[in-house]
Amino acid sequence: MQTMPPKSTVEIRDQIIDQSLAWTSSHMDEQPVQPEQDTVPRGPSPCAAFEIGSSTEYDLFYINSFPYPERATIRQEQLDFCILQFKDIILQLVHQNRAPFIHHDSYQLAPPVAYQDLLGISAMYCQKTPQNQTITFSMLDSRISSLIGSSKSSPWSTKDYLVGVQAMIIYQIIRLFDGDIRQRAKAEGQFRILETWTSQLHATSNYDESDTESPYQRWIFIESARRSVTMSIMVQAIYSILKDGYCTSVPEMTTLPVSVNGALWVASEDVWWQTTLGLGGELITYEDFLAQWNGGQDLYAGIYESILIGACRHNVRRPTLMLL
Repeated sequence: MQTMPPKSTVEIRDQIIDQSLAWTSSHMDEQPVQPEQDTVPRGPSPCAAFEIGSSTEYDLFYINSFPYPERATIRQEQLDFCILQFKDIILQLVHQNRAPFIHHDSYQLAPPVAYQDLLGISAMYCQKTPQNQTITFSMLDSRISSLIGSSKSSPWSTKDYLVGVQAMIIYQIIRLFDGDIRQRAKAEGQFRILETWTSQLHATSNYDESDTESPYQRWIFIESARRSVTMSIMVQAIYSILKDGYCTSVPEMTTLPVSVNGALWVASEDVWWQTTLGLGGELITYEDFLAQWNGGQDLYAGIYESILIGACRHNVRRPTLMLL
């Protein structure tokens, strides 16, 4: 736990670090959001995914006193926004069988056991009360143990790693941000497992496990993998900021691929074919995505993109409020 600097030091620091940010909202649907032309600054600096704001309660002189690894923090409004978006992901999964990193056509016909368990736990968690909290968390612990056990009992395929990472992201969101201190401690202890699975998924550059699948199905898998890798790192980064006041993931995240046309994620198969001609969509890095948004580009911003933008240092129009 850091010792807060004297008030005089804080005042001097705040005069030196004179930055501001306008944000926020609580919930968001999958509707496009257009950037404000007159409030978007030009020429963002490299790796500007997170902002150091003057109102942060942490000693920023200490946080940034070491050249490597790079430490970054965000304002409380941004932190709250991202956490609320994470929690809404659970509701979206239960109500709509989709999430910002789980495609609506992924597991329709033959859902793997790990995904069935995920849906059951998520539905139970959405109905959690003081009376059923104990059994809810017991079921959660059991399903996580089963998932980890399956990864050790036999070699996982690329598809297994995808659904494993997706499930573990949701489980970590539940345990890290619920407020239960025991669940939070368990989640912290299993970050390494999620990191290992995420690295394995990220290392899979090509997907050719089944020549019988259509280009659309292959694109769903690859785009799901991209989004799952990014969200896995993002969840841990946001929790690190919540707990420690900073994260060290910015250099890694800025190099991750992001689809330029995010609307393809929520489009039907027919629309996907008409738009891409079966070739998928254009990719840019996360850093370039933020640069285009900052530069006023007309980009689609669903929940996934809004989480990416949520920690970016610029002003955006308040998103439309939509409760699931």
